Amino acid sequence: MSEQPGMESVLDFLTVPVVRLEEGSARVLFTNAAARALPFSLVPPTAALDAEGAPLPPEQHPVQRAARGEQLEGELFRWVTPEGVRTFVIHSRVDRSRSPGVVTLTFQDISPWRHAEEDLRRALEARDSFLSVASHELKSPITVLQLVLERLQRGARRETELSGSQVAERLEPALRQVRRLGVLVQNLLDVSRARNNHFVLDRERFELGSLVREVCERFTEQSRQAGSTLVAEDCPLVEVHWDRLRVEQALSNLVTNAIKYGAGGPISVRAELQDGAVSLRVEDRGIGVTDGDRERIFNPFERAASGHRVESLGLGLYIVREIARAHGGTVGVSGREGGGSCFTIRLPVEVTEVVSE
Repeated sequence: MSEQPGMESVLDFLTVPVVRLEEGSARVLFTNAAARALPFSLVPPTAALDAEGAPLPPEQHPVQRAARGEQLEGELFRWVTPEGVRTFVIHSRVDRSRSPGVVTLTFQDISPWRHAEEDLRRALEARDSFLSVASHELKSPITVLQLVLERLQRGARRETELSGSQVAERLEPALRQVRRLGVLVQNLLDVSRARNNHFVLDRERFELGSLVREVCERFTEQSRQAGSTLVAEDCPLVEVHWDRLRVEQALSNLVTNAIKYGAGGPISVRAELQDGAVSLRVEDRGIGVTDGDRERIFNPFERAASGHRVESLGLGLYIVREIARAHGGTVGVSGREGGGSCFTIRLPVEVTEVVSE
């Protein structure tokens, strides 16, 4: 039994794949141009998957079910294709004005919407994770700050005269937490600016070695408390034309990252000059970064799956990447011999105007 030529012509114009089969036998009578253009077959013996991606037994193949007279109304099925898994919504109708009846199935490809749905789900999960960590990160310094100030207030009420050194000593923890809050807020502002293409540079000329030494000196005590030694290796004598504060921020982020994940091992910072560009390298001997994480960790709110619980907003490396981009440079991470990671910022000595896309 063959299809009427007029019906075939109409179905061939449809962009939705259509398959018509004989009821009972499941013998294919016609496939339209959209179905024939697919790089895989929609009919048995090609295997189909259910909506969750599990293999279907032959008798549960949608074509077999429709041939048995079942009416499929918007059910989801998947096929594994050379380009990946494709998801279709399937509808079927049976025309019994002839004997045997004719079953018409339409296959609406919703793969792009499914991918968008999965992306949205991941984004919502990232948002929820971010809000959870952000709440924790912001609450901790506020709690400490409140306790310090309350203690200072009680001391002032009990002691009519507090020496300047006593006041300074009691205020030091509060000031540390205020600085921590300032960094957190600055990171959030930087993310907003970067995502809205408002990351503006204030360029100046300065000597590179002084910047590297200052950053290392600032984090010497923090690295010592983590059990690490922080060393600034010899830097070339070179004057650069960068936004000093932004590059200092990027280098500081890499150093603090090395202290967090360096497992108490030595950390080195060095600069190299080659072909008109400077490479700033921060190396540690810690847990390292897997190949699968080396691109992802530079996205906002992402952290490497290290197995170690380190609370952070997941913004530090993203901000490093955006600072490097604003200078016309790049940032990347590689493993190092003997274990650990090497983060490298590569920037041109002379920064020209970088136009955001």
